[in-house]
Amino acid sequence: MSIFQKVFAVIIAALTSLANVTGYFGLEAKPEEYTTYKNVIIMIGDGMGFNHLEATKQAYELDELNMENVVVKAESKTNSLFGLTTDSAAGGTALSSGIRTINGMVGTYAFDPFRVFSTPKNVTEVAIEQGKATGVVTTDYTSGATPSSFSAHTYSRDNDVDITEQQLASDIDLIWGAYNGLATSDVVSAAGRTYIGTATELADFDGETKSFGQFSFDDLKYVANNYDTPTLEVMTEKAIDILSTDEDGFFLMVEGACIDKHSHSNDLENMILSTYEFDKAVGAALQFAEEDGETLVIITADHETGGLKYDAEKDEYYYTSGSHTNVNVPLYMNVNDAGFVNGAAYKNRHVSAQVGLILGAEEGSYPCAK
Repeated sequence: MSIFQKVFAVIIAALTSLANVTGYFGLEAKPEEYTTYKNVIIMIGDGMGFNHLEATKQAYELDELNMENVVVKAESKTNSLFGLTTDSAAGGTALSSGIRTINGMVGTYAFDPFRVFSTPKNVTEVAIEQGKATGVVTTDYTSGATPSSFSAHTYSRDNDVDITEQQLASDIDLIWGAYNGLATSDVVSAAGRTYIGTATELADFDGETKSFGQFSFDDLKYVANNYDTPTLEVMTEKAIDILSTDEDGFFLMVEGACIDKHSHSNDLENMILSTYEFDKAVGAALQFAEEDGETLVIITADHETGGLKYDAEKDEYYYTSGSHTNVNVPLYMNVNDAGFVNGAAYKNRHVSAQVGLILGAEEGSYPCAK
């Protein structure tokens, strides 16, 4: 560690203490009473707001999406620290680690980005401590902001090398997403994991070893199969099939990343396609949960992208921005005893703080520094 980082650590430690006193930082009350669940699946539609759902239903002439066929429909407040409009790194960290941090940071405290004093646990690590199988699945690059929030800790979302090294060395059973140019077959094999590069290899994989999936980003982004690329629904089904063999249960995070990416480009058609594909993956998770009876499924977003609005006269949806907004996003669940109630709005950090407890962490032990 450099002298600068050591000096900076001392300064930020003092700021952390001040922030805790003034209320800028720290954890508030948890949601209501809850039941523990053997399995938890968090489905994140990156950039997905309420109007993204409405536009998708209109395009496919649907009365209801799979994700809307649930018993609890609440909302999530998506700000990052100090009330700023969040990015996916801070938003993902709130959903994974029960804290709010500065935009761009992944799984680190805002005032300790170099991890000098402490690092927040994420729910993946909590699940591992409980002896559960774990997985991270995305249509983004595996070192993207959201999957990284559930599998790594670093001061910048752009630290792809650091993130990938942490992921490969982790105890997470499966990490699947788009090829980032770093996790080659040789690198993955050297880390003691099985490399999966096509839908055919995914289908043939028996789950007996830890794995790292690297697929075509363009195929995932445009829901194509030019290079034998699995859909998000297929990856979700396969991940559940593998992880559910663990008798202690499992935790799985699934991200539909390209809802956000197409919204940044104001590409309504492909955003709708990505939302629909994400909803099919949600449907697979909900079907498993219904048959299993021991699984909590949470569907939410890290933020809304594009400021999507509805024009009643034209009966069409349109973008008002190419950036993130701070409007509330869906927070849906398949059960009514996870501590969340219909119609309420919860801070995004409350989601993972509650999930840690639902997975079996002791009261007062999570979120916490490790």
